[in-house]
Amino acid sequence: QIIKQLNLKETDTVYEIGTGKGHLTTKLAKISKQVTSIELDSHLFNLSSEKLKLNTRVTLIHQDILQFQFPNKQRYKIVGNIPYHLSTQIIKKVVFESRASDIYLIVEEGFYKRTLDIHRTLGLLLHTQVSIQQLLKLPAECFHPKPKVNSVLIKLTRHTTDVPDKYWKLYTYFVSKWVNREYRQLFTKNQFHQAMKHAKVNNLST
Repeated sequence: QIIKQLNLKETDTVYEIGTGKGHLTTKLAKISKQVTSIELDSHLFNLSSEKLKLNTRVTLIHQDILQFQFPNKQRYKIVGNIPYHLSTQIIKKVVFESRASDIYLIVEEGFYKRTLDIHRTLGLLLHTQVSIQQLLKLPAECFHPKPKVNSVLIKLTRHTTDVPDKYWKLYTYFVSKWVNREYRQLFTKNQFHQAMKHAKVNNLST
């Protein structure tokens, strides 16, 4: 059911977050050109290495995904069933430190809703880079061991950003300050009028 929601082609290169026992990895390899799967847990890495050792389309890497360096020039997509407690760190990693065109993640339902909230720092930052949509709702019963919450499969599609790279750090600083209400007033009345004059705006209603 999850595989059907992934818009993957035979020419796609895929980076998978969390190999686990290799079940999803095997299916990804059947519908894409190459799969690079990153797994931190030593036991699971050894288990999946044995299972997938003859699969020429799969490359396994034993590493923390937060330390992994995604390629800068190659075209690829990302798929992952990510740990709930690392959701924020991982979603920032794949959005801001990769060039993936499409990113498919299984996340906790509440976390997904927070990514849509533009009154939160995370939501504001994400939406400068990607659009986010829910593809599939996954009840807790779909997983073993069964979690206490429901999950969703989401797709993050990269789009052209209005924030140039050279201003990104400044923008993130501004957003965090704004969300925390540290900027009660952005401009004095005089600064506002000067900005309007500089922009050659005579009437706000036009």
